[in-house]
This record gives sequence, C-alpha cells and structure tokens, in this order.
Amino acid sequence: MNIAVVDDEERIRQGLAKLIEGIDGPFRVAAACASGQELLDRLGEVELDLIITDIKMPQMTGLQMIERVRQRDAKVKFAVLSGFSDFAFARQAIRHGVEDYLLKPVDEKELAELLYRVRGRLEQERSRKSVAIDEHLRLLLRSDLKHLPEHMARVAIRELSQTSLMQGHFAVFLLRCEPEPEAEAVERAAEVWNRELRAMAWEPGLIVVTAAVGQGDHAGTARELGHTLLQRLPQAMQARLGASGIRRGPAQLREALLEAESCLQSCWYEPGTTALLDKEHAPRPAEPAPHPALQLDREFRPALQLFDIDRAEEALRRWARDTAALRPSWPALREGCEAALTLIRRERQERRLPAPQPPEAEGTAPEPARFASGEAFFAAFLAEAERRLRLLASSRHESRAVETVKSFIRAHFTEELELQRLADEVFLTPSYLSKLFKTETGETITDYIISVRIEQAKEWLIRQPALKTYEIGERVGYPDPTYFNKVFKKVVGLTPKEYRERVRL
Repeated sequence: MNIAVVDDEERIRQGLAKLIEGIDGPFRVAAACASGQELLDRLGEVELDLIITDIKMPQMTGLQMIERVRQRDAKVKFAVLSGFSDFAFARQAIRHGVEDYLLKPVDEKELAELLYRVRGRLEQERSRKSVAIDEHLRLLLRSDLKHLPEHMARVAIRELSQTSLMQGHFAVFLLRCEPEPEAEAVERAAEVWNRELRAMAWEPGLIVVTAAVGQGDHAGTARELGHTLLQRLPQAMQARLGASGIRRGPAQLREALLEAESCLQSCWYEPGTTALLDKEHAPRPAEPAPHPALQLDREFRPALQLFDIDRAEEALRRWARDTAALRPSWPALREGCEAALTLIRRERQERRLPAPQPPEAEGTAPEPARFASGEAFFAAFLAEAERRLRLLASSRHESRAVETVKSFIRAHFTEELELQRLADEVFLTPSYLSKLFKTETGETITDYIISVRIEQAKEWLIRQPALKTYEIGERVGYPDPTYFNKVFKKVVGLTPKEYRERVRL
C-alpha cells in the first residue's frame, strides 16, 4: 500500500514516515511532502493508495489539497493529522469523506490500526471492481451489442474504457485444455506477457484471456503471445489456442471473441498435443465447404439403406476423414454427427427392429468442445456410431430369431413346446430368447403359444362341427378337457361349447 505523508513540519513528517516503515505489513511511504502543492506536483510519479495530511498548513490547507487531489484521482484514501485543539476541525473533515484522523503526537498502535483498516477497505473495493470488470467483460464478450439494452451496453463500455486493459488495443484468446486448468493458473502463466490481462472460465473446457496490446506491438503480437502461453503450460497438457486480430475499444469484444473461437475450432483439428491459430494466419476458403450432414448422402446413407453394415462403417470412416480435412465449425460438425446417428435410428424404426435397451443408448452426438482435439472427438464418435451399427445388425438377427420361433410354434403347436427346444432352434439360451421375445413382441412365449392354439381351436369349432370339444382340445395340444375349457374361457370369455353355439346363431 503506497502512502504519502504531507506536513509542513519536517520533524512530524519524518517521524510519521519512520513509524509507518516500522509497522509490520505491506506498507511503503512513497512520498513525504512539505506542502499540499508539493504533493500535487508529484502525483503523476507514483500511484497512491493513502494520503495522511496535516490540516493546518500555510498556503494550502489539508482540506483544500484533498479536494484538488480528488479531482485527479478519485480512488485515493485520506486521513488527517490534528492537534487536540483541532479536534472539531478533524471531525468536520471526516464528514467530508476523509477515512479517519490521527491525534498528534501519533500513537503507533492507532497508526497501525488505521493502516490495516484502510488496506481492508481498499482490498474490498478492488475485489468489487475486479468482479464488476469481469461482469462487463462477460457481457460484451457474450452479447451482440444490437441485442443488448442500450443502457447496459453504454455502462459496460464506459466502465471498461476506463481500465488499463481497454484503454488501447487488445486481443482475445480462447484456450481449450485437457486436463482443464483453473483460470487463475492460466492468468499466472500469462504474466510473462508483462501486460494487463484478464483470464476467466468460459464454457466447459474453455478459458478466455483478454490482453492489452500497446505501443511497440504489431500485427503478429497475438501469435507471439499465444506461443509464449502454450510454452508456459504443463508439457502433459493438451492445448488448442485461438487468437483474435488486434482490436480497439470494448464495443469490439464480441467480434474479437468470435475470431478467436473460429481460430480455435480450426486448429482443434491439428494433430499433436498443442496447436495455435491466430486471425492473421487463418486460412481463407475460396468457397464455402459443403455441410457435413449433406456429405452423408454420398456413401453412408445408400449403404445403410441396403443394410450393408460393413460398407456403412467404412463409408462413415471416410466421411470422418473428409470432414476433418474441411475443418467445419463445431456446430456444423455436431450437426453432421447427429445426422449420421439419426439415419441409423430411422433405419431401425423403418425396419421395425427392436430399440436398444436402455433407451438412452440412442442418445445425441457428443459435443466437440468437450474433447481436447478433433482426433479424440472422431475416435469417440466413430466408436459410438459403429456400436449402434452393430446393434442394428444384431437387432435384425434377433428379429429373425423371433420370427423363426413364431413360425416353429405355428407349425408345432400341437406338440409339447418346451422353452429349451425353442431356444435350440435359433441357437440362443432359453433365458435370452425369453427376454428377446418379450421385448420384441410385447408378450411372453407361453402367451403366444396359447394364442396360436386358441385361434386354431376357434377355427375348428366353427368349421368342424362333428368334432367334440374335447377332441379339438386334444388336437391343439390340450389333452385334458377341463384345462382346455379353462384356458379357452380365459382367453375368449366363453367355454368352447358356448363359443360354438354363439357362432352358429
């Protein structure tokens, strides 16, 4: 905490300065002045936090000096020195916004209490101001000025324009790291830049750094700063960094972030552990690249429609390689991946194949921003897509297994149909077949056998009146007449005899 002492009596001035220097704490006497005018002349030499001044001085009183200092620096704090006879005057000074007063001769304990009290207030104010600056930065980085209420934009621009960060030119950096560091760690790493900067956590996995660009800098400064920052990060960390062009004024914060974001998303496709791209070196495509979703129609969709799963997998891998070479934006990339998964899901639905269990197994495509690099993203996406394609092929096989069991039941319903016998027909375990049949048809195998037998019994009751009901029961697999009657009534609501008589009517 930089302190100035102002008193026209050298003995008091030097004695107070010595007391301050002797107090244990972060306190430094930056100036000891014999008059208010001397202090005013030296104001530009050092940034002061606290001025301790005598009230009664020739030519310019302490209160007059305070008013003039405040016109030039509203942040500085004041305390006044007064003798006992000036006590009422000191109280008047406090009412005018002076922090506190000290009675002569100054007590060291009271002085220490004053200094620590002022330091606490300064830290609170700086903390509040830092939070306010971060809030203004976030607002202007995240929002298009055209969509902000005018008064909010005006206040944010005015407040940021008064900071050393935004008084000149600046650049915005967007950093994607894995493992993800704290914003404070990135800010410490960037301190080697020797310039005003702010680092803040952005969306998951992303950190925004805004840095001042001043005299002596040039168009390549952002790139140089980016390389320096990447070298300061831990070697084991995977990092991608996008840097904006050199901008000026808080109103351009959003455009700078969008530039940094575009550069980050482009260099994210680069191989290796680190990559950097700045606006000055970003490639400018000759013509817009086709949307990734549209490219699926070339090979992947036709292979899927033919249910050629091996060919579909190979087509999807080629699509991923071609897409990575074009470096689409993250939203476009995710839309393309989501389109691929949707085609797989629709193919299953159109073929009326059973859905995978649990239902969340058909979730949405992953977010590119959650991956350290394009290479990691495509590996995860292809693994997921191929898993779903294999499930699709397996579902088709399982669907055929269920149809085979149904056909077997319809052909052998008069026989004793044990679950093991049915499972052997399709080379599945009894428990798996039972679960699969229930999942795909909505009914158990036993219920299906009963429905087939009862439907056949109903047909014979109508078309073969010469047969006794117990004979029909025997023919459909129920040699016990009582049990046949019970099952028939449970399913139809009538006994076999009642059913035959009602149909004749």
